[in-house]
Amino acid sequence: MLSKYLDVKIFLASLAFGLFAVYITVPAEKKIMVYPSPDNVEILQYKDKTGTCFSFQQKEVQCPRDSSKIETLKPQA
Repeated sequence: MLSKYLDVKIFLASLAFGLFAVYITVPAEKKIMVYPSPDNVEILQYKDKTGTCFSFQQKEVQCPRDSSKIETLKPQA
């Protein structure tokens, strides 16, 4: 019944062309770097280079009086 209205060869060729067109026009993935802040610390999980997922817990602490004890941590790229 459908072969009366539909040519299978043209349908398959059109389907293959359409799938190929969609495959080559998909935009590239974009990496978004998100750093923890007081606003998002509760809701986000992070993944490091080894694939390990983790999250942060916010804790208020006293700053040391000796500034040499304060360390700056660089985020992983």
